[in-house]
Amino acid sequence: MAIFIAVAGGSLLACSARARETNACLPVPATRLEAFDTNTDTVIVKATAPIGTVAAHGGEVSVRCREITDAGSGRRESGIIVDIAYGAQLEGTTLIDYDELDSLLDGLDYLGKLDWSVTPLPDFSAAYTTKGGFRAEAHGSRRTGNIEFAVRSTRIIAPRFVLSRDQLGQLRSLVEQAKAKLDSLRKGK
Repeated sequence: MAIFIAVAGGSLLACSARARETNACLPVPATRLEAFDTNTDTVIVKATAPIGTVAAHGGEVSVRCREITDAGSGRRESGIIVDIAYGAQLEGTTLIDYDELDSLLDGLDYLGKLDWSVTPLPDFSAAYTTKGGFRAEAHGSRRTGNIEFAVRSTRIIAPRFVLSRDQLGQLRSLVEQAKAKLDSLRKGK
């Protein structure tokens, strides 16, 4: 009986040890901008430029340009940072690679133009999500007669940041301005 208990107990310990090992793995970076944070044995230079902020419901969504350079190899990546803050507390920061910006702009355009013609059914939701987890959403309910817009980071558990249609348009404009700034930097190099 003692041997059986020792073998069974050892099996349980081995299983729990394996579980701890798998949880120790770091997640794979979703964007090329995030991948720079995994570089070792080199200097990484991160530069930012603020573009603007959309304020709503006691919080704000901010857009910044981001350029990251590996000083050793000279490799550069660019994109934007979207910060979502409720009051003074930052709730989510998302990195979006430059090559996703056109698609993001198209997605924000589509969401901003949504109306009841999208479906004959009484409720709908539509969303656009980037590789890094920035998500823009639209939700409509004929029962209430409202179409609501929101943004959030899918990487954290936090409430959606609700925007009006006009505020979603302002956010789209900030992303467009950031892309134009990055385009001018790329032409200069």
